[in-house]
Amino acid sequence: MFESKYAVPRNIDKLISKLKITTDSHNSYIKFLKKYNVIAFDEDVFDYSIDCQGESLPLEVMFGFSKKRDREDVIANNWMYLNRIPKRSIAIASLNFGDLLCLYPNGKVYHWDHEVNDLYFDMTVRNGYLEQNLDLKVVANSFDEFLTKIIKTEIEDYDPNVPYSDDYTDFLMNDSKYFFMSSKKIIQVCLKKLELSEKGRELIAKFKREGLVR
Repeated sequence: MFESKYAVPRNIDKLISKLKITTDSHNSYIKFLKKYNVIAFDEDVFDYSIDCQGESLPLEVMFGFSKKRDREDVIANNWMYLNRIPKRSIAIASLNFGDLLCLYPNGKVYHWDHEVNDLYFDMTVRNGYLEQNLDLKVVANSFDEFLTKIIKTEIEDYDPNVPYSDDYTDFLMNDSKYFFMSSKKIIQVCLKKLELSEKGRELIAKFKREGLVR
């Protein structure tokens, strides 16, 4: 089901030790980090989501170890959200356009909602911040349960058996680089869609002349 964006680092044990994971309830998460490195759900041809008490939340990235620190790196993200997420919790993924999934010492996974649970600056209070809301919603009772609850649905726009409209193909004719802003996996599917129409094949020929595809 999962596809790593990068190879697992050779010094994975040393990197994991920087997360200061100390409880046995995190063993499944540790095994996951040793097997996968960054899962970019939002770069796939499928939508991935998780149910949180009846609310469907779109998944974005399962953090790993990456040079793209603010988006993908688990150590950098936990440093960035230090004192903003509950103490001793670990931010393991981004979702829902600004929210996080947090793994607690008890092994449960919680939804940190940036509009509800973040610290908010307020000039009227003494220390400059409103009191933090630590009442996070439970997503799963364990990391393994969280993995089984991930819902995968195909994005209709990326169905390889349905050609693009002529209007959209005309748009791409005038802005070729826009087509290549997606992940490699999505681009390959989109090229297949272009092959299904005459205008699409003309666009592929244009891409080849410009050196954008082989």
